[in-house]
Amino acid sequence: MILIERDSEITFLTDLLTDCTHSRGRVATITGPTATGKTELVYAFSRHAVDSGVIWLSATCSQNDRNVPLGVVSQIFHNAALPIAHASRAARLIEDAAPGARPPGERPDESDWLRVTQGLWAIILELSKSNTVLITVDDVEYADSMSWQLLLNFVHRLKSANVFIVLTATEGLQGMNPHIEIDLMRHPHYERIRLAPFSLQSVVKIISESMGDAAAVKLGPAFHKVSGGNPLLVKALVEDAANSGGALGELVVSDVFSRSVRALLHRSDPTMLMVARGLAILGEYALPTLLAELLDLTTTIVNQALNCLGVIGILDSLRFRHARAREAVLDDLDPHRREEMHRRAAQLLHAEGAAATVVAEHLIGASHFFQEPWALGELREAAEQALTNDRHEFAVRCLKLALELCDDDRQRTLTTTMLARAEWRLNPASANRHVNRLIATARQKGLDFQELDALLRYLLWNGRHDEAVEVLEQMDVLATEPDADEEAAWLDVLQHRLSCSHPLVLSRTRAVTGAGMGAVTSVVPPARTAWTATGSGPHAQAASLLASVLRDGPDDRTLGIAERVLHSTSLDDANLETVESALFALIYSDRPDLAAPWCDVMYSEAVMHRAPTWRAMLASLRASIAIRQGDLVLAEEYARLALDIVPPRSLGVLVGLPLAVLIRANTEMGKYDVAAHHLRRPVPDAIFQTRFGLYYLQARAHYYLATNHSHAALDDFSTCGRLMRAWGLDTPTLVPWRHGAAAALLQTDQREQARALLHEPYDLPSGDSLRARGISQRLLAAASDLRQRPSMLREAIDMLQAAGDRLEMAYALVDLTHTLTELGEPNKARMVGHRAVSVAGECQAEPLRQAVRHNTDGYDSAGGLEGMNVLSDAEQRVASLAALGYTNREISRKIYITVSTVEQHLTRIYRKLNVKGRRDLPAQFS
Repeated sequence: MILIERDSEITFLTDLLTDCTHSRGRVATITGPTATGKTELVYAFSRHAVDSGVIWLSATCSQNDRNVPLGVVSQIFHNAALPIAHASRAARLIEDAAPGARPPGERPDESDWLRVTQGLWAIILELSKSNTVLITVDDVEYADSMSWQLLLNFVHRLKSANVFIVLTATEGLQGMNPHIEIDLMRHPHYERIRLAPFSLQSVVKIISESMGDAAAVKLGPAFHKVSGGNPLLVKALVEDAANSGGALGELVVSDVFSRSVRALLHRSDPTMLMVARGLAILGEYALPTLLAELLDLTTTIVNQALNCLGVIGILDSLRFRHARAREAVLDDLDPHRREEMHRRAAQLLHAEGAAATVVAEHLIGASHFFQEPWALGELREAAEQALTNDRHEFAVRCLKLALELCDDDRQRTLTTTMLARAEWRLNPASANRHVNRLIATARQKGLDFQELDALLRYLLWNGRHDEAVEVLEQMDVLATEPDADEEAAWLDVLQHRLSCSHPLVLSRTRAVTGAGMGAVTSVVPPARTAWTATGSGPHAQAASLLASVLRDGPDDRTLGIAERVLHSTSLDDANLETVESALFALIYSDRPDLAAPWCDVMYSEAVMHRAPTWRAMLASLRASIAIRQGDLVLAEEYARLALDIVPPRSLGVLVGLPLAVLIRANTEMGKYDVAAHHLRRPVPDAIFQTRFGLYYLQARAHYYLATNHSHAALDDFSTCGRLMRAWGLDTPTLVPWRHGAAAALLQTDQREQARALLHEPYDLPSGDSLRARGISQRLLAAASDLRQRPSMLREAIDMLQAAGDRLEMAYALVDLTHTLTELGEPNKARMVGHRAVSVAGECQAEPLRQAVRHNTDGYDSAGGLEGMNVLSDAEQRVASLAALGYTNREISRKIYITVSTVEQHLTRIYRKLNVKGRRDLPAQFS
């Protein structure tokens, strides 16, 4: 494989060898970059020559041979091709010429040296009488000076000899001594052959031999680009592809390539290795002038080394051809040397005014090896830039090192606050490690208002409510100082947020601070006008909007305000809770259809920003939206995602939201063992002092309902009600606890109590919610006389369909199916049952599907599908309503046509479908 593209060189060498048989001695030097196949070419040519009867004497040099006088000559004459007599003579001559006590490199007296050279040349001439003698010396640039002198003496005597001398030498900084090369060039029969890296065509041919033509065509350009045509690197890429075990035709740059890069550099001049290391350290800022300063070399030498590195296929201009090459060079560096180079690079780049993130990379690389006074500022500035650019892990590394360099309490506090913020985006549990230090500093009045606000987030997240009250007290004091208008406005925003999510903290803070925040113990917010007067920015708008929706229900402005806030707010640490409040305002306004696309947009932003905590929060929200729409599969998917992105213990009190969705979704899908598993997961007690605890209690109660533990369900629903009333959040769009409690009462046949409970929500905020009214109507039907139920359930179905809650609509359809069966109307029951099965199937609510399957068994739906195709759109609408059991007058009111028109549509429908009446309508029309 290596000899691809070398046929012309072998032919040329063979021609030179032929010339020697006419007593015209030849000398040739094969040059080229490191690892371009010089050795392979000489070996292939020499084996071919030996096959034709040529006597081959060879030597291979290494860097150590420079210190061994006559070491190369000894190799040439200590050769199996020499007859024993000739070898013995040569050995004695070399021994006589050995320097002995003379300094290294000093040759014998002139007369002795002449005798040695003539004697050794005489041996060569004797051998050449019988056949051509080929002498090859590989890597001749490493030959010792005495061997060089003897070789040059041989060259000068070649004119009429049957001898061919072939030398190989690497181009570049370590190449052949220019004086020696000039001396060689004086010989009239001297030839120089230069080997270049492989062309693209040759690389394609190499790949084709190992991986096939298709892979060669696809991978050839990439292999050539990564290797620069260097044969050693091309071979390494082929081996990496073979070792990968993956599909052929894919570029794989792995361990073999890395080892080959290191081997290539170690075979090259030490200066090239040094410059490659400097380039790997400095990266894209490796200008020749900086490299020269870093390595204490001249710019000229650096430029020469860079050119050589480009020729051997490591670099393309001033860049490594592949990141794996840079990694290989860095991995080869001694750790202490690497730290020292990073330290020096940081100094140089800081002096050059490079970006803080660039300097910080090297400060981190230098680690504890660095103590410059300007380092702390560079690290903190780099962390801010990194957080802005979503490089959270790098920001954390900068701040951890900065924390070690802090030499006073204030700097340590600032850095700790920044570090906690950076780590919170990645994993809130990591940020929690700094909370105790920040609390201690706060108690010493060492935190400003913004730092207290950040600390409050961590305390509330982890349910540390006692300490949160302390922090709020300090924030209240700071907000009452002169010129603290912004702090006072922000404290008002916090008040709104706390009333919705952590009402007990707000209640305790009000009771303690008295005049500062109002000496009240109730957590019911002040009037709507007071809430909207705190500011018109997105933070204030979202917080006051959510509070007013939970307290008074939505109004005509709610949706517009929420969407304007979401449209004008980008996702970041400061805006995360604003986005959350606006989304919850849409959810509690019974508009999950609007909340879902906005949540998807924000989740995509969180993914783009690579912030796991943001993703987990928004995935939890998206799961909550999906459960309200009856999409159980999607709800479970997002809830699992939230718990996979951030460990449950790191989610703090928020864990109640995704866990509640998992419990509820699996319960409704009939996976009771899975729901029970999630119920066994530990949750912090503090969640039951927050809004997220309500979701958990509701989900657990629904599990108890589904598994016929009515009293346990009633207890959990009642607990929800008690908390919501105490917190001033008693609205069915938050948690419809009355519906759940009524369902539990109905399970125990307590109809009157259930009916009384169900009438309450109409007097509460959001009591006119379509979803809430639809659920209430369905449950009231269950508590009513059998003959009253069909109309009540149809009304419930209409409301739940309009509200977009497919799961609750499926419940109503199931109830209607059973009611019609009990009333002795099996055809209608069958038709409604088919729709119930369809809707429940869309939700994956298997228990509901099983509950009505006996009403739909044996029905042939194929005819229904064909029938739908023969009806017009208007006829299909009429047929659908008729199949559900609506009267002609009810149909006319629903789709705004006359009763006469309904009758005409039905006549045509019966004729087209060849049925006698609405009882025979296919179930698809339901």
